[in-house]
Amino acid sequence: MKIMKKIAAVTIAAAALFAFAGCSEDDDPNEMITGSNSKYEIDYTNTTEVTSRGYHSTAYKHAGAAVQLDFLNVNSDTKEAGVMGLIFDLEEKDGVKSFNVIGVRTADTEGGLTYYVSRFENVTDIQAENFGTKLKENPAKETVYVKDFAKAQGEKGTDSKVTVYAYAIEKLNESTQKYEYKVYLLNDKVGKLDSDGNLVTEDGKAIDLSGVEPVATIPTEYTGSQPTQKKLAVYANVYKGKTLKGTWTYRGDYKEVGIDED
Repeated sequence: MKIMKKIAAVTIAAAALFAFAGCSEDDDPNEMITGSNSKYEIDYTNTTEVTSRGYHSTAYKHAGAAVQLDFLNVNSDTKEAGVMGLIFDLEEKDGVKSFNVIGVRTADTEGGLTYYVSRFENVTDIQAENFGTKLKENPAKETVYVKDFAKAQGEKGTDSKVTVYAYAIEKLNESTQKYEYKVYLLNDKVGKLDSDGNLVTEDGKAIDLSGVEPVATIPTEYTGSQPTQKKLAVYANVYKGKTLKGTWTYRGDYKEVGIDED
């Protein structure tokens, strides 16, 4: 018999590492993404004639997260090489996936970025064009929240590195009594999340988002006294003939994780 233990969200480093530890589920047939726990990397050259896609998911379920995206070796040859991003509200049943994604790519060598936010449902082949929305039989469905790669600005660092933070958090809409995801793309240096899912700096100071508009708000049908938790994933695609190099660092997750024990 299995017993479900609930472990409250924590913010100390050791507990945050535990929250992401364990065997994740991968859908990365070309093995583009490496890493585990809270840190992942990509250094992949796509020698094929089609876009290569992949993701690595968390072992446990969450209701939000903040991820630091570092694009490395950004130059005129590698700009717009592909997308790094965060998948959230990820669910798979009988090989069919649904998820939300914020995808980011470099637009120039000075820290300029572009991004999109969408929800995909009925995904049966992530390698198919646009996750399979153009399949003739049983196509995936896309709901677009930010289209055509809107412009954004990352933080340009040394050694041609560009950094930005993707943050998605599930919050209750008081007027509808349903939960919705607020999605942000930020330059603030995020240290971690507090127990309420709010962003804080590495020295514990709150990051004020009261005057910051989310780049997208994604409604759900989730109700109840607690947010519905689903898996997260780091995601990448690399365009044909291009090389993408970068890292993802989970800065924190929101809410509880569950562990099945015999």
